[in-house]
Amino acid sequence: MTSLRHIAQALDSTVVRKRLAEPTAAAKIQFHCRTNISHSVFTLKSQIQV
Repeated sequence: MTSLRHIAQALDSTVVRKRLAEPTAAAKIQFHCRTNISHSVFTLKSQIQV
């Protein structure tokens, strides 16, 4: 009988492999949020300087 620990380890390694193989939607959204925030900050700075 397979122990729960072995099952958990197998599931963990599968999840990690899937995440490494394909970027998740959350990672893409996070990236877009970061670029949008940096763009907004840049826009605000340029407006303040004018």
